[in-house]
Amino acid sequence: MILVCSLRRATGYTRNCYAFASRSSRSLFGWNSSQAGEHVQRYTLTKIMNAPPEQVYNVVSEISKYRDFIPYCEDSFVNKRNPIDGKPTEAGLRIGFRQYDEKYTCKIKCTKLIDDGVETYRVIADSITESLFRGLCTRWTIKPHPERPHASKVELILSFEMRSRLYNSVSALFASSVTELAMKAFDKRVFQLRRQALKASTLNKTS
Repeated sequence: MILVCSLRRATGYTRNCYAFASRSSRSLFGWNSSQAGEHVQRYTLTKIMNAPPEQVYNVVSEISKYRDFIPYCEDSFVNKRNPIDGKPTEAGLRIGFRQYDEKYTCKIKCTKLIDDGVETYRVIADSITESLFRGLCTRWTIKPHPERPHASKVELILSFEMRSRLYNSVSALFASSVTELAMKAFDKRVFQLRRQALKASTLNKTS
């Protein structure tokens, strides 16, 4: 959900910003034809994670913990939760990087459903904070791996359009790397938590 965006231009402007956002699946993740411009960029990345889908889903959906493993994340918070399952419905974070200190808030939608007979988890967020972006969307889809027990197939889709045509051109050089960095951060977190859980289980059995 959280994406690291490094934007540089020849004049020396450098900005590192973390933002997480997404729209629903209607039109282009919620951008209708009047909202979406000609410079919308979209990137898709899939990865196999060695953990059950529910564990991956819990890491991605719990925004309050992002400050524990996302670089430059000074704070992460949840304003509202679903009273039924406790998942966030409105959350955000504060990012500090050199002279920049920015706060982002977004609407969150966490769902568990059956897709073509397969148990599927999704985390979608809708940014409600103004930023460099005309629209910035991320969407996580987490499913059981079809051939590897206790593993997950994770898909991350990043779709965005920046307000500046210049930044749109420059960001195209970095967006693919941004998507990979986001996936790696969560993969590392999932691995660490799973290792801790297995270690604790082993200690309990031997005690």
